[in-house]
Amino acid sequence: MKKLTVAAAVVLTMSLGVASAAKITVWTDFQSGGELEWLQIQAKAFQTTPAAKGDTFEIISLPNGELRDKFIQSAPKGQGPDLAATIPHDQIGQMVTAGVLEPVQKYIGVTDNSKSSLDAFNFEGKIFGFPMFGEAVAVVYNKKLVPNFPKTWDQFIKTAQSLTKPEQQQFGFLAPIGIQYHDFGFFTSFGAYVFGKNSNGSLNKADIGLNSEGALKAAQLINDLRFKYKLIPDGAEDGGLEKNLFTTGKLAMYLTGPWDMADVKKAGIDYGIAVLPKPTGATGPWRPFIGIRGIVLNSYSKNKTGAAAFAKFLIQPTQQVSLNKIGGRIPVSRSAVTQLKDDETTAGFGKAIAVGIPMPNIAAMGQVWDPWGNAIALTIKTANPDVKKLFDEAVRQIKANIK
Repeated sequence: MKKLTVAAAVVLTMSLGVASAAKITVWTDFQSGGELEWLQIQAKAFQTTPAAKGDTFEIISLPNGELRDKFIQSAPKGQGPDLAATIPHDQIGQMVTAGVLEPVQKYIGVTDNSKSSLDAFNFEGKIFGFPMFGEAVAVVYNKKLVPNFPKTWDQFIKTAQSLTKPEQQQFGFLAPIGIQYHDFGFFTSFGAYVFGKNSNGSLNKADIGLNSEGALKAAQLINDLRFKYKLIPDGAEDGGLEKNLFTTGKLAMYLTGPWDMADVKKAGIDYGIAVLPKPTGATGPWRPFIGIRGIVLNSYSKNKTGAAAFAKFLIQPTQQVSLNKIGGRIPVSRSAVTQLKDDETTAGFGKAIAVGIPMPNIAAMGQVWDPWGNAIALTIKTANPDVKKLFDEAVRQIKANIK
């Protein structure tokens, strides 16, 4: 293997005094500190199991953001790793198209990982990753202001309105309603979708569901949060502002993800986390976008069986629990989430991940974000917008961009 320069990577080779059947190379985006040390410890632990068959490990930590591109460039030359940990699921479409990923369903076998996490790595009917952990948005609420989270949409709206006093800079509920990622749960609750699916479970880029009847109802509901219910005034959809208001006790509930929790905990807020209730008139539950990170197997690897055995070891419940305790990653293993049920952050966001829908992992998604975002931005600009016109135009642009 061609070694990366010290500036480009930190190389940590483990020689554990056992006969080596093969050397398995793992590239990781874990940086120096707890999570990288965790991966080293897991490699050592795996080597004591029969599945290891004497394999040794070389772990290479790459700077954030470089893993995918270096993998694609290096794998065909025989210079890539056997495994990469971790890759966001929405990047696998590009990697599969480049021919560098091996399907892994035959290696995963029986797992208690959530179905949604496995669906995230489904590309054209095949699974191309071992899911490890995920993220999704949910409602973080201040238990001092909201002792019991509302169970119905009407109760939720009434609670939020009763706690909203704009003249005092006090708010009951805020959300980044200008951001599609945060809004997606409203679309799904009314039966809308981004891409339809083919019979094998793969995404159909010709089937765009963002101007369906359900999508228009979702868009109107997002508008209602501002103009009918008067919960989210203009300018208050900023995520940074919302976090500041929440951590200073001026906001009762807001829609965010695990990335805010370090600051929430630091502020000493007694918080809870819940999934939004089903909106009135919706056809199904509120289901947010989820992002799953996992381990991928190099299609050019000469050690696929051994590398896959290590990847499967890393996604077991015990390993997911230990990683959570080190870095706060939200497991996708059902039993791991159950074991961590007393941790409010893990339990709350774990529920959101379990019911969520993976962000599309096909390249066509890149043509969706801007038109969709523009339609939402115009939807929340004025009362009574022509949502049909806005979203018909968005879908027209999306289809033209994909072609």
